[in-house]
Formats: sequence, C-alpha cells, structure tokens
Amino acid sequence: WAGQYSPSPGSNIGLLAARAETGVQWHGYRLGIYQRADALVEASRDTADLVQQYKRQSGYSLGRTYALNYRLKGFEASGARLSKSFQLDMASPWQIRVGLGLSYLKGQRVKLETINGQIVTINTKDFNATANRQTTSDESLDLSGFPKNSPLLAQLTAPSGAGYAADVGLVAVHPGSNAVFELAIADLFGQIDWSHLPNTSTNYNSATKYYDANGWVNFNPNLSKAITFQNLNQKLDPKLRLAVNYSLGNFELKAATDYTQGYWFPQTGVGYHITPQWAFFVDLDWRFNTLGLSVQHDWFYLSLKTDNLNLNAAKAYGLTAGVLAQF
Repeated sequence: WAGQYSPSPGSNIGLLAARAETGVQWHGYRLGIYQRADALVEASRDTADLVQQYKRQSGYSLGRTYALNYRLKGFEASGARLSKSFQLDMASPWQIRVGLGLSYLKGQRVKLETINGQIVTINTKDFNATANRQTTSDESLDLSGFPKNSPLLAQLTAPSGAGYAADVGLVAVHPGSNAVFELAIADLFGQIDWSHLPNTSTNYNSATKYYDANGWVNFNPNLSKAITFQNLNQKLDPKLRLAVNYSLGNFELKAATDYTQGYWFPQTGVGYHITPQWAFFVDLDWRFNTLGLSVQHDWFYLSLKTDNLNLNAAKAYGLTAGVLAQF
C-alpha cells in the first residue's frame, strides 16, 4: 500500500509470474529443469478501498456499503521440461518454426481462496460485517481488520502435488519485409493433483466484533467447520502470448500482448541494434504502466521494468535475465 492509491473501477488485480530455468539444447531438442510460481489476485473496487482504508487507518467512508469480492489462485512447483522445435517446409514466403514442450510438475505450495460478503459502515472506525472465507490454507488472510485465525487442529502432513503441463509455440519470419510473428501458449493443457490439502470455511459477523485501543473495529472469526483435508485436481490456466516485430534498419518495433484468465496485458516497445551482437530496447506495459529497459548480447540478456524508480513505492516491477553458452 505504498505510493499513490489509484484503484480501477472494476476488478483490481495483482499478478505474480516467476520462473527460474536451466537447460541444454541440441539439434532442436531442449531439456531443462525449473522452478515456477504463478498467482493471480482479483479484488472488487469496494474490497480494495476497504483494505486500503484499514491499512492506512484513514477512516471508512461514512454510510457506505462495501460489497466484498476477492479471489486468489496461485501455486508453486518445480519441474522438468522436454521440448522440440522443428522447421515447417511450406510453399510460402514465410519461414515457420513450431515448438512443442511437455513438463512434469512437482507441486510445492498452493492457495485457492475466495472472500464474499457485505460490510456497512456505522462511522469512520466501525462497521457491521457479514462475510465468508473459503481457503485451502490453514492461515486466515488478514483482510479488512479481520485478525488471523489460529485453528487448534494442526496439519499432520504437508500438502503434496504432482502433475503435468504442455506448451506450444510458433514463430513465422517473412524475410522480404523483416516481419516476425510469434504465438505461444503456455499450459495449453495441464493440471496438478494435490493431496492432503486443508479446506477451511470461516464466517465473520457483527456478533463477534470488538474494538482495539484506538477504537477501530476488529472481528473474531467463527469457523463454520473444522479444518478438513481434501484431494484437489487443479487445472492450470492457459497463458497466451502474441507478438509482432518489425525491423527498420537498425531499429526494431515491437507490439505484444499476453492473455490469461480473462485479462489482456498489452505492451509496445522499440529497440536499436548498435552492432550485430548488441541491442537495446525500451518497452511500455499498458496494464501496469511499467517502463522497461533491456540489453541483449549474443550470449546474455537482461531486462528491468518498474512503474517507479523508488521500488518501495512501486506497484509493479520485473526482472528477466539469462545466459546463453555455446559448446
């Protein structure tokens, strides 16, 4: 909650996409191992406003009714991936290359969570609440002043998961116009089967509220049922990427977009090739308003992006780095 608060009128989202991978490539085949973490958080404008007002203790909007709508889907897994790329021979000016990949996934952590309900303010520090939280975690989310819940039932065995994912990609190059078109779908189909996963349902209502020393309302949650354990089949959400590159002399123009779970993430950029080995790029992400700077060489690349040079106040930032070594 650092920096200026600027929510969207509809869904406010948070996105995590982290991946570390190493591998070897030979004659179009690539074998690698990796660690990945994916998460998408969605909150309504009312939910975002309520949390922001609570975190900053700026006071709740008097006489306002907040409709709570919050969803989190995320997981972390390690894996091994085998992929193969090959050239398509076609009677066309386009040079087309296709890639297919298959991964084995070992699930390490998962969290699927929803919060729904309604809050009606009484004054700037007090409100009445009726809300329900469903989660695969045995820790409560600290949302809107609701304190953490510590159930007595301890989990005897850590959750475990195993699954797979398939990826597909296509690159089309038009030598005559220097145009390059890219299409990639990660997790085209895939799943992780989890076992011994906690399942908790928690209710919040005005009968359990109390006040802290400064007069701010808080709630003691009531478990509508004790924590149980379940087996869960988690379907992975496909992630689409479309990109077009066009070269004009030493300059390169880029336009791209990513898509997942109903959201588009458009980007535009421009690059300059100083030498055949060195290139620099500047790009803009229109969803999160981040500015990115990249440098590429024959054997490494590095990209940094943020919406604020002061990272303590940044709402979005990213790092991409890699090393390519030939033997």
